[in-house]
Amino acid sequence: MLVYESADQLLAEPDARRFLHVVLLNAIRDKATQLEVRFGEEGGLLYYRVDGRDWELAPPSDDVYPLLKDTVRDAAQLVSPERPDLTVIAGIPGARYEPLEAGWLTYQLGGRWIDLAVRIDPREPYGFIRFDIDDPADFTDAAGEALAEYAMRLTAEEDQ
Repeated sequence: MLVYESADQLLAEPDARRFLHVVLLNAIRDKATQLEVRFGEEGGLLYYRVDGRDWELAPPSDDVYPLLKDTVRDAAQLVSPERPDLTVIAGIPGARYEPLEAGWLTYQLGGRWIDLAVRIDPREPYGFIRFDIDDPADFTDAAGEALAEYAMRLTAEEDQ
């Protein structure tokens, strides 16, 4: 479970967990129905889907990127299926089938809860994390207020 209580609480979170909060709040505020982090050798890409269109966002920083899968695993309720015994007939020699870890992440925002479906492709250094968001419209105002409060605290800290 991820809980947003205040901007002060968010500033006290570790970088990867704070990044996860901020991208989820942005996605909810913008009424995104899907949020995805794609992993590769050169870093990550961040996308979300609004009104059936995919938007590429600023990628995770190099220090946050390698910690995201474990951060989501810590916050979410996931089922890690066993790898089935199968033979890969076509593809890269030595390739293995890695089943997705699947479950949900409960996000508490303003005293209300929203459950996000979560899928993690565990292949390293590749794979992805995907969040499916049902009915984000109920939470857009609360997410916008949380982000505005966080932005004000960031600018206040920079001014000091």
